[in-house]
Amino acid sequence: MIPNALNTILGIALVYCAILAPNVVSNSSRALPLAGLAIVAFALWARASDKLKWFSAVNGALGIALMLLGILALAMPIHPLVTFWWIFWVGIIVAVLAFWSALYNYAPAPDEEQVREAR
Repeated sequence: MIPNALNTILGIALVYCAILAPNVVSNSSRALPLAGLAIVAFALWARASDKLKWFSAVNGALGIALMLLGILALAMPIHPLVTFWWIFWVGIIVAVLAFWSALYNYAPAPDEEQVREAR
């Protein structure tokens, strides 16, 4: 639950930086790779306690995508709209999936044998 909460906060911070403070991400050459690395680290940490593993797998893949964008931005100039939308969507998806994973509590329906034992 803690790593999913941290990933939720990080995703919200990415969306904030994309919309309201784009200079924070564009002026810092290490912000995107570090944010992507943090997302991957939190996703791997969350994988141990997640009921469904695909939440953390998607968040890990999005963190890797953000790291790749940051590495590409170091090597060559990237159009600001590409950077904006990439950071925006990665932040939203990571925040929603991490929050959903933190709240999700899967309880399978009891089978007939468990129902008989309960009686």
